[in-house]
Order: sequence, then C-alpha cells, then structure tokens
Amino acid sequence: MHRHPLMKPIVDFVFKQIFASDKKESRIVLMDLLNAILGLKEEEKITEIIYLNPYNDKAYEDDKISIMDVKVKTQKDEVIDIEVQINNKDNYRKRTLYYWSKMYGETIEKGKAYETLKKCIVVNILDFNLLQETKKYHSKFRVKEIAENFELLDDLEIQYIELPKFNDTKHIEDMGQLEHWLVFIKDAGNEDKEKLVNEVRTKSEVIDMAGKMLEVLSQDEKARQAYYQREKWLLDEKSKVEYAKILQERAREEGVKQGIEQGKLEEKIAMAKKLLLAGMDETIIMEVSGLSREELLELQRKGTTADK
Repeated sequence: MHRHPLMKPIVDFVFKQIFASDKKESRIVLMDLLNAILGLKEEEKITEIIYLNPYNDKAYEDDKISIMDVKVKTQKDEVIDIEVQINNKDNYRKRTLYYWSKMYGETIEKGKAYETLKKCIVVNILDFNLLQETKKYHSKFRVKEIAENFELLDDLEIQYIELPKFNDTKHIEDMGQLEHWLVFIKDAGNEDKEKLVNEVRTKSEVIDMAGKMLEVLSQDEKARQAYYQREKWLLDEKSKVEYAKILQERAREEGVKQGIEQGKLEEKIAMAKKLLLAGMDETIIMEVSGLSREELLELQRKGTTADK
C-alpha cells in the first residue's frame, strides 16, 4: 500500500485535527503541549480542558476554513486560545491584543461583577519572526507597572513562539519538553528532519501519540485533500504579502530616484540661469548645464533671475 508523505502540523488545519478533534487523544496531547508552553509543574499542571470551539470533520467539508484557533477552558477556569500562523499580516501584535480583549470580555456574564472576569491567555505559534526586539524564540507579555515592574493583574497573558528563531540543531538530550514539542510542530512532515522527529517521539509517549495521529491523518484521503487546499490558500496568501512588500519597496525606490532626478534638474536650471545672465552662448550653456534646447528655451520664456 502506497503511503503518502506526512502533513505538516504547522498548517493550522493539521494542528487543529491533532490538538482539537473529538478524540480523547487530542485532549491529552493539547494539555501536555500547553503545560510545556506555560511552564507548569506538578500541581499547577492543566489536568482538564473543555473545548470552547469544538472541531470535527464537518468543519471543513465545504472548504470554508477560516481562522483555525483552538480555544479551551481549564479546570482552573482560565481561558486559553492557541493559534498557529505562517503569515505575518494585519498588524499581528494589535490583532493578538484584540483577540485577548474579546476573549476577556466574553468571560463575564451580563449583570455580573467584574471580579468574575477570568484569566485569558493567548498563545501564538508563528512560522515567521514577529518581534525584532529579541532573539528569544519564546516571549511572554503581561501588564506591568513600568518603573517598578509589578503586575497590575495576571489576567492578561500573551505568548509568542517564533519558530524561525528556534534552534532545532541542539542535541536532543539538551532539549526540554517544550523544545521537543516544537521539533514536532516545526519539523514533522519534513523528510530531511524525519530522524530528529523520530528521536523526539522516543523521548515522549505523548508526542509519539501525536505522531501516530499525524500518520493516520496523513493517509486519510478526505483530510489530505482539505490539507492541500488549505496549504495552497496559505501559500497564496503568503505570496500576496511578499508581492505587496516588493511593490512597496519598488515605490520607495522610485520615489527616491525621482527625488534625486528632481534635485539634479533643479541644479541644472540654477546653473543655466547664471550662465544666461552672464551672457554665455546658448550652445555652451546646454553643454555645461546638460539642459536640452527645449528646456533652455522654456527657461528663457519664463525669464531668468539669478539665485542669491
């Protein structure tokens, strides 16, 4: 039987199939991933989750896939939203803050006190570099007093994991649980990284479980077609962003070029004016200034006034 290549978990469609399906395995792998991302130990760990945007096969039957985030509530009544993105667009920082604010507002019931608002955490796994201010691949943000660095509340938490900054060439024994997960998310489906992914799977039963789910999913004809369509759409969107950047750069370069050319023309005109006032022969003026006969005649018609 012919085996198809593994799909890539970084594609949001695949990510949600693994971490948010109606299978019990999805709950297990998602809790393990979230505990690794949030750095939770022992009694702090997430042990129960409720999917707030449950997902099933019908969600992609009509090929109307939109934003593929996974939103859950934990046993501590905290709300966590996790999303993977391969495209940097729509002012992603503001977008993330908007998502958090919308989530936070939804945790209070009408007529209830503000104290009933729940902690909301937004986790973004990005296949691009967003934060130029840091070389770290994992960044965490909260609301703090600027001078004395104390928190206003811990209700707001936004995390970014930038996969291009993640070094997957470290020795497998030197990696932690989060890094093992990132190897799986970043490198599964890449034939050149197959050995590394398999090594990570041997280190964690839960990651191996996710790997087996990925293997089954990758052989499913219906899911594979949906995956190809989603991957094509994402690549098309990425191409649009890159093309827009090229056009923007061309416009900037053209603007600079036009500015330089305009400056040169103004210098030529200023020189020609002085030479005309000095009674210089027109042929010599054109040769020295670089102006054409038509440009010189136009200048004479407008009249000449030497710059002082």
